[in-house]
Formats: sequence, C-alpha cells, structure tokens
Amino acid sequence: MMKILIGRDIRQADLYTIENEPVTSIDLMERAAVAIEAGIAGQDSAGKHDYVIFAGPGNNGGDGLAVARLLFKRFGSGRTGAGCGISVVTVGHDKPLSQDCRTNLERLPGEVKVCDLKDLLCEPDDPGRRFVSLFGRNAVVVDAILGTGVHGQVKGTVRSAVGLIDGLRRRGAVSKVISIDMPTGLPTEPEVSAAAVTESPAEPAACCAVTADETITVEFPKLSLLLPETGRFAGRVSVAHIGLHRDFLQSAVSEYAAVDAELIRTLMPSRGEFDHKGSFGHALVIAGSVGMMGAAVLSVGAALRSGCGLVTAHVPSEERHVIHVAHPSAIVSCDPASVFSSLPENPDRYSAIAAGPGLGRRPESVAALKSLLAALSDCQETDGACRSRVLVLDADALNMISEHPEMFALIPRGSVLTPHVGELARLLSSALESGLIDICESAEGSRGRGCGHGAQAAVDGTYPWRDDMHKLRLARALAAGLSSVLVVKGAHTMICAPDGRVFFNMTGNPGMAKGGSGDVLTGLVAGLAARIHDPLAAAILGVWFHGAAGDMAARERGVESMNSSDILESIRILPERQ
Repeated sequence: MMKILIGRDIRQADLYTIENEPVTSIDLMERAAVAIEAGIAGQDSAGKHDYVIFAGPGNNGGDGLAVARLLFKRFGSGRTGAGCGISVVTVGHDKPLSQDCRTNLERLPGEVKVCDLKDLLCEPDDPGRRFVSLFGRNAVVVDAILGTGVHGQVKGTVRSAVGLIDGLRRRGAVSKVISIDMPTGLPTEPEVSAAAVTESPAEPAACCAVTADETITVEFPKLSLLLPETGRFAGRVSVAHIGLHRDFLQSAVSEYAAVDAELIRTLMPSRGEFDHKGSFGHALVIAGSVGMMGAAVLSVGAALRSGCGLVTAHVPSEERHVIHVAHPSAIVSCDPASVFSSLPENPDRYSAIAAGPGLGRRPESVAALKSLLAALSDCQETDGACRSRVLVLDADALNMISEHPEMFALIPRGSVLTPHVGELARLLSSALESGLIDICESAEGSRGRGCGHGAQAAVDGTYPWRDDMHKLRLARALAAGLSSVLVVKGAHTMICAPDGRVFFNMTGNPGMAKGGSGDVLTGLVAGLAARIHDPLAAAILGVWFHGAAGDMAARERGVESMNSSDILESIRILPERQ
C-alpha cells in the first residue's frame, strides 16, 4: 500500500530520508532521476524519439536535467545524423537555481543542446514554429518545470512555457508530453476547483497547468493526480519508487492510500490443500429482468471467476435458460415474476449477496428489495453470526434506495455500495435531503447536523457537490453514516471505508467506460466477499482485479474495441500469497 502524503509531509519525507538514511540531497535526486528515466525509456526501447526536457530552476528542474543526462547516456551518444536527440529548454534560469539544479546543469554532457525558453518565444505569433524548426515534430516533451508545492496561478515565464507546451500538444507538433512528479501548475492537493486551474474551461489555450499524456510521480501518487477535476491534467499516472525512508512513510498520518500489488498480496487468503467448495463461500447474485439479462450474465460470470466455491443466480424464471447456457457452473434460483419480486429460499445459506444489475425499478422490485434489506438487518440484530454476510448493492438497487430514502436505515452495516458518478449523485442528494448526512459533515461524523442540511444548498447543476474535495467529503460521510464501504467507480476508483480512510485504485483504463463494466465489478466483489467475509478487503481486491482485467482486455483488444465481456474473460485472480 502506498500511503498518500499531503501538505508539508511530502517535503518532510525527502528531508527525513536525507538526514536518517543518510543520503545527500544530490544523490537522492539522482536516485529519482534513474527511476524516472527508466520509466520513460521503457516505452522507447528502440530509441525512436527525440526528447526535449523543459527544466525549471528548482529541484523539479534538477530532476529533469538529470533525466536528460541519463537519456543521452542511453540514447543520444549512439545517434547518427544531425543533432544528438536529447535537448534541454531552460525555464526561469535567469533567477537563482537550487543547488541540486545547478549541479545537474553543470553535469550535462556538452553534446546536449541547451536553449532558453526565450529563444523559442522569439516568434510571438507562432512560438511553436520555432520549436518545430529546432526539434522536429516527433519529439517527446518532458515537463520538469515545477513539481510539488505549487499554490495559486502560475505566472510570467512559467505560464508562457505551459502555454507553449499545450499549444504544441494540441497541434500534434509533439508525440507525447510526460510530466515529472506533477504537471507544472497543478497543486498537490486540489485546494480550488478546476475553474481556478483554467482561466476558462471552454478555452484550452487559457490552461495554467500542463496537460500531460503521462505523469511519472515520485514514490507515491499525489491526491490531485487521482481526482477528476485535476487528474485530467495528469494523463496516465505511474509511480517511480526511490526508496524514501520507510520509518517516515509508516509514521506519517494520512487518510489516503493508493492500492498496489503489495497490499493485494496481503489481502488474498490462502487456498488450503484439503479445502473444498464449501470452504470458499456461496455468493448469491440477484440480477436481471426480462430484456435485461446481459447484466445478470456479466455479474454471475464475474462471481464465478472470483474464486468463491458456489454461485447462485436469482433471475426471472422465464429467463433461467440464459444463465444455464451462459454459465452452467452457476445454480439458478427462479423468481416467478418477470422482474425481481421475491426472495430466494433459505437466504441464510449465502455468505455474500449482490443485488442490482438489470433489476429495473418496478414497484414489486422495490418491495422485494425492502424485504431483502429488512431480512438482513433483522439477522444482524438478532444473530451475531449473520454479521459475516456481506451485501453488495449496485445499479438499480441503489437507484431504488435513492428514490425511497427510508431504505437507508435498512442497509446492513458492513455492506458494499458501488455507484458510478450518476448513482452517487442521486444517493448523496437523497441522503442530504433525508438528513442522513450533513452538507458540512466530515467523514468522521455520522448523522449529526452542524450547519444546516438539505441538498439544495449544495447542488450545483447535476451534482450535489461543489468540487472533487467536497464530493470526497460527502462520500466519506455517507460511508460513515451507513457503516459501510462506498466504492465510487471511475478513473482511480475511490474506496471509502466507514472509518474515514480512502483507497484509490491504480489499475484500469478509459476503455472500461463501457456498458456492463460495473456489472462485472458487482459480481466480482460479491464473489470475493463470499470467500473472505471482509467487505473492505473484498472491495479493494475486486476493484483491483477488475481494473487489471480491463488492462489485459485493452492490451488484447484496444481501449476503443474492448467491451465488458472482454473484461469478464480477462479476470485473473493472483495466486495466494506464499
């Protein structure tokens, strides 16, 4: 697990490492540059591209200059023809440089072409023309102007550099823009809305932060890289680990973490040699209605891929053949109606239950969902053993709850809710109007009202939040108020624990934004919950493996052509920990 540091702790992690490892500042910078350069060069093993590094006057610029030297060592010295392929554009070097930045500027090989930003702006009507004449049209731009610690709007020379880079990117005059640690101009935490990052959201040219295709961030992701309003400037995010001191990282207090393979391995249970199907749980998936059986097929299929022992599908009787044909491994429980209208027999035998995909919102389904929630809530109150059963709610189940907020009180503690952004907006609006959560409530609160409630005070257009940080605060409050796990689907899917912790997922890609992807996640989380009986662990594991399956599908089909069936077929659960 990568703890996400915020504020002063980001800089303190470097200082603590320098003082306690010990390591000099310049050597720590070299360590970072080696990791970053490896990430850049790993995408260009044949050395097909030229690289232009925009280097600022501080330590982010020092990182960029060291990366330029390492790229030249790898690629530049072996180039033939005009130019060495590695160039540096200095930005703001008319001001004092940090010591490490100056050292790395002096270490640059003489063959690396160095020019100042002012040399590129000598044609004010079209500064990109000068760039293309010097570096060609296939260069990779490496943004190392400003890193962490940015506050407010960038100005002057830095603003001009940002405008030039984004202009080149929009015109297709560069092949890619890679930012080091943070896109220049982006704060490490979204202190303001996107309107403050862009002078006019409708005019890309007014952007005051570099729009990168990829950001290679150091040691751990920064919060702004993971939220939609600011994360859209970052592109694909990867992490370059440089070995900051573990004592500091472990002792630092943060409510945010990024999920990594190490955490996934610790959460995966072992599979014993003498275990049997009864050892791995029984998942019930309540899904589908006449004409909406695709959602049931995807959810049930994902539950079967999760590693749980048994999966039962509760579907309309007239559509049972769909499940028999698509998933002969599943048990079928038949509902007599064409929609969800009754509970399956003996619900106590299931260790996890998922409800929602493709159900519709007919009155009989609303009544059946109320009965299900009431039965599970009563079980929690009367029998402690029932607390191990996990309920996963998605899609139409969430929409029915939003339309009937009295059902909030029936949701069993330890449930998992998996809304996409539209479903989240409806849930939060209903929760605000009903008083379940308060507009000014923090994630540590439960159901109090400290400064007024009611959705209208918070609604701006479609959504009941002002910006990403407000949305995050409301989502944490809902998780706390329900004593449940809230999975907010999207890029870097956000998993909110009821104790206020937030985990951001680091797998997945934009090709997963297709119908049915969420149905796959629902079944996968339910199957994992049936096996491990821990709602938070099941949610983290399910989101991770769902994203990893999406990444595999993208490699095989491409992000445009992949669909939810490809995600289902690509699910691979890691072997148990050794």
